[in-house]
Amino acid sequence: MDVHHVMAQYKRPTIDLSSCSKCGGCTEVAPDIFRVSASGGYIEICDLDYYDQDRVQEAMKFCPENCIHWEEE
Repeated sequence: MDVHHVMAQYKRPTIDLSSCSKCGGCTEVAPDIFRVSASGGYIEICDLDYYDQDRVQEAMKFCPENCIHWEEE
C-alpha cells in the first residue's frame, strides 16, 4: 500500500466525553490507543501516527455508551 493511500485513509478516533461513563472497556481492548487521563477524570485518545482500525472498531463495539466515533482528518 503506498503512502498516499494510507494518508488518504487516515482516521482518528474521538470520544464524546459527555456520554462516556468511564467504564474502561476501551482501555482494556486497546490500551495503546485509549487511556485514562493523568488526572483520572476521563478517557483520552493516545496521540499516535496511526490508529489500528480493527482495534478501534472492537473498542467501539464494546462501548456501552456508544461514545467512540471516527473523526476524519
